[in-house]
This record gives sequence, C-alpha cells and structure tokens, in this order.
Amino acid sequence: MSRKTTGRGTENPLLNHLLDKARAMEGARDIAAGRREDEWPRRTWVISDGTAGMLSQSLALLRVMGIDGEDIRAVPTPLLRAFPKLAKIPGWQLTLGRKPDWLKLNQWPDLCITCGRRMAGISIGVKRLSGGRTKTIHIQDPRLDPGLFDLLVTPKHDAIAQADRADNLITTTGALNRLSRTEIARHADEVKAAYEPVFTQSGKLAVVMIGGHNRRYKASAEAFVRLAEELARFADITGAKLVLVPSRRTPKRGMRVLADQLGTGSGTGAGQDRVWICDAAMAARAGNPYPGVLGLADYIVVTSDSVNMASEAALTGKPVLIAELAAETGRIADFHTIMRSGGHT
Repeated sequence: MSRKTTGRGTENPLLNHLLDKARAMEGARDIAAGRREDEWPRRTWVISDGTAGMLSQSLALLRVMGIDGEDIRAVPTPLLRAFPKLAKIPGWQLTLGRKPDWLKLNQWPDLCITCGRRMAGISIGVKRLSGGRTKTIHIQDPRLDPGLFDLLVTPKHDAIAQADRADNLITTTGALNRLSRTEIARHADEVKAAYEPVFTQSGKLAVVMIGGHNRRYKASAEAFVRLAEELARFADITGAKLVLVPSRRTPKRGMRVLADQLGTGSGTGAGQDRVWICDAAMAARAGNPYPGVLGLADYIVVTSDSVNMASEAALTGKPVLIAELAAETGRIADFHTIMRSGGHT
C-alpha cells in the first residue's frame, strides 16, 4: 500500500496506547526537530508473507486505526518460524535468502504490524534492529511472552486471551476484517445489476460461503456429499435459492459433487430454480460478487473451516449458519462456541 499517514491517530485508543510509549522515548528529540506529535506514526510497515487471511487482518487494523502503511513481503527462515525469540539475538538472520532492501536501508518505521505466529520473529527482529524505536502490533496469539510486543490483538478463542490478561492485550470476538455494512450495501447494488437475473428474481436467497482444504484436514468428497444433503434440506425448508460461492481453498472435486448432488452445473445455474454456482468463469465475466452477495442474502451459510468467512458473515447481522466439513476441535471449535453463545451464528 502507498504510505499516507494522518493525524487521526491521536483520537484512536489503539494509537494512544502506543503514542504514550513513543512520546516517552522520542518526545524530546521530536520537539528539538520541530516535528508534530499528531503526525505519529509517520511511517508504518505491514509485514507479511502474503497469506491472504493474515494480510487482510493487518490491513483491517490499518483501516480501523485510520492510517495507511507500506505492504512489505517477507519469508522468515524456518528456524525463526519455529523459535521466534531467536530474533532477539544480535546479528540473527530474519529472512530467507539475501537480505532485502527494507532491512539493508536501516530506516525503521514508527510502527510495524504483523499477524500470525510465523511472523512473530520478524516483529521481534525489527524492534531489536530499530533500537526499540519501532513500536510493534502483533495480531493473533504468538504463543510468546506478550512483553515482546507493544500491543497484541487476539481473538477470544486464542489461548493467550483465555489466560491471564496482559496490560497490552486487546481481544476481539472474531477475526479482524475490512468490511463495513455501508461497503457491503454498495457492492450489493453492483452485484444485483451485474448478475441478472440471479439476484433480481423474487424469493429468498441463501448465500453459501464454501471453504475447503486447510492445515487441520483435507475436505473429502464425502464431506461435500453431506454438505449437499444439508443444503438441499435447508432449501426445502426455507424455499430459498442457493447461491454457492467457493473460495480458493475449495477443491474442484468438491464443487463437482455439489453441482451433481444439487442438480446444476458450475456457472450455468442462472436458469435453475434453486441453485446457482458463482465460479471463476462467471466472476471473470461479471466481476467478483463478494462481498456484495452478503448484502443480498436473506441467510448466510458458512463452512466451519474458516474463521475469517464466519466473522465477515456475522458482520451483516443476518442469520448465519455454520456447516461442518469435518468436526472442528481446539481453538476453531472454541471460536464457534463463542460465536454461538454470543448469538452471532
């Protein structure tokens, strides 16, 4: 992203938390140099390995803080991913391959944002190399001492949020996302016009957000057979038309199963009474329907594998139903328990 810092940070509690530390260290130097306090942070880095789910949460945090930042890609060394605290050792290599320019220049930002345990070592390393000048925000549980970061933002289902709270810990119910109801409504109008007659017909719509393979399990063909059966029953009960929206993780075989079981072909469902599949070919012709379809839905069904998709769906305030591709355990199961008990799903 292009850098465009603003003065709005002083009205934001997240920035105020970090400003207190920044002022303590740099106040005298800033006054001597004639800098304005409300310009902090003058420079912000968002460092990620490009993983969509991690990067989107970091960019969402930028949005809520009212600042812009530089999108920097980095691949930590395998040893640093496994043992992030090694980054505290002077001279320790942070990234694979030759040292990137953003490290060579020795020009450190006021603020560095990272997400996910795999990037925790990069955050620690940047803070060390900057001599502590760079303030750090880390999203998600790094499974490390919170004191290694200036601010931690973690969902309630992470272990660190369920333990004793640290002074620098902020918890969220779900995953951070960049959507707003205003933005969803604007995109809904665009989708309705682009995808005629699917979204112009009368009757209820159930948008189905479909995940797939993940680090915990492979989504089997049998899982998609079960999903098809559940969706067919849901459509019978509600009378809703099903709009299936696969993700990049959805296996092609799984979508073929859904198409066969539900009685439509991929991308050809505009003339069907009950099911329409938005595949990549349709999106290429008419544009990506997401997130506009969320605004047009009467119901939203989300597969259980994705915390991000469930969090975004819950933002709409519409009925959100969770369909399991496989039995969820651990922190993902905790997430769904929290969402159900809070009335979000």
